[in-house]
Formats: sequence, C-alpha cells, structure tokens
Amino acid sequence: MKDNEDKKDPQLDKEPLNEHEDDLSEEFTEEDFLFDEDDDGELQPLSERKWIKRIIAGLIVVMLLGNLLAFFPLVFNLQAIQFLKKTQELSQNDNIQQYKKAVVVVKADDRKGTGFNIAEKGLIITNEHVVGDAKVALVNFDEGGIHQAEVVITDASIDIAILRILPKDTAPTTIFPTLPIETKQQWETGMPIYVIGNPLFFNRIANEGTIRGLIEIDGWEQPVLTIQAPIYKGNSGSPIIDRSGKVIAVVFATTKIQQQDGKLKVGLAIPIEYLSKHVEGAMTTHP
Repeated sequence: MKDNEDKKDPQLDKEPLNEHEDDLSEEFTEEDFLFDEDDDGELQPLSERKWIKRIIAGLIVVMLLGNLLAFFPLVFNLQAIQFLKKTQELSQNDNIQQYKKAVVVVKADDRKGTGFNIAEKGLIITNEHVVGDAKVALVNFDEGGIHQAEVVITDASIDIAILRILPKDTAPTTIFPTLPIETKQQWETGMPIYVIGNPLFFNRIANEGTIRGLIEIDGWEQPVLTIQAPIYKGNSGSPIIDRSGKVIAVVFATTKIQQQDGKLKVGLAIPIEYLSKHVEGAMTTHP
C-alpha cells in the first residue's frame, strides 16, 4: 500500500492544461484615428495637422507596445526563467536527451498539448481533452518531423487518448523513438521524477519534481497522483518518468490544495496502470 498524502478537497478546481490558440488581434477603424477636425469644425494648417497625426501615431505605438508587454510576464516570468534554466541543465543528461526524442507536440483543431510515443511504428498517448472530438491530429517529433495520426482510442473517464500515426504518412522503414511504460504501480511518495512537455510557448521542456501521493477528485472513480513540479498550460499529456526511464503517469491538469500556510499548486497525473488495457488493445490492433 502506497502512502496517500493528499485527501479529497470538496473545493478542488482542476485546470486542464491544453492551449487554445486565441485570436489576439485588435481591429482599428477609420473612425478611431483618421479625423483631424477641431471642435469648431475649422480646418487646421497643414503643419499643425502633421504634428497631431504624429502625436496620434505615437499614442497608438505606445498602446500597442503596452498590449505586447502585457504578455511578457506570461512568457518571461521568474518561474518560466527558472524552468528554462533547469531544462538546459537537465538536457546535458544523455538519458533526458533520449526521453525528449519520444515526446511530441499534439495539435488537434485549435488545441495544443503534449504526447509521447510508445511504439516504433507510432502510438501516441495524450489526453482526451487535447484531441476533443477530432478524428485526426498532427504530431510533431523533435527529429522525426510532423505526421498525421488518427485517434484510435479515447476514454473521457480517465482523460486518455491514444493516436496511431498513419502508415501512409511515413516510409515503411521509419522507426520512431519510444518511451517504455511501467504497467504496474511502482511509485511511492517522495519519489523523484522527470516531466517533459510543451508548456506555454516552448517545446520539449524537461523538469524534475517529486510525487506527493494520491488525491480523490470529483467525477473520477479512482484517485489520481499529485506531483510537485512546474506544470503549465501545454503540459497536458506530458509523461511522468521515473529515474529508471519508464513512464509511470500522464499529466492532465493542475489544482490547488490547502496547506497550513496557504494553498499549494500541484500537478495532477493519471497513473499509467489505469490505461494498461487500452495500451494492450492498441498494441494488439495497431502493432
């Protein structure tokens, strides 16, 4: 029996981690910027109108720069800088470099998340909420290019989807890098782990953390793992890898749990043994 560190929180508010590509453009019309009249309706001298146009143009530039700078904390906040520094450090490890080769970017409709490959011919595990209702998604390997993959298995009850790379989209001799999975429960509280995914606007970011324990959440029949690690939007579908190099869980959300000194943000992950039957079925049907 493994230790359960986190208990059920009736106020649990889990946050899925796939990214939606929102339209951030702003429309400007002639009515906004192109009138040069005084209040009394008299025309101004040409030189004076030029100065006003320059002032208005300057204000527009300042406004646009202000909107652009508003996004900088999202990308370049202290935590992001820290995890970029950590991934650079971890990427010096030969094992981490190999793990990253099997981690893919998954894009389906307007959603982006993470997935990882478990078969040489291409079987990708990701989250059900990443693919949604899509029948086909695009998967992008770091060194293997972009490929079409059909969604062959989905299970919303455990937020899991399995994709198969279409044979017509690859050469017959193509072999994709893989990550081995641990189909039995092998984790324990405090165990160190690696997380590799595509958070924010970055791809294949490696970080490390620890397993906290199990937690029960509304709508799930079985408890899920909580992990202490940097988890952001885009990490949905990220593999949780133990120090032996095997995947033991799949990230699907974050939540905040109550501590004595306040709330703590943690990652939520699906233990790999929950999807062992789906993996066996996919391996048999799509070897």
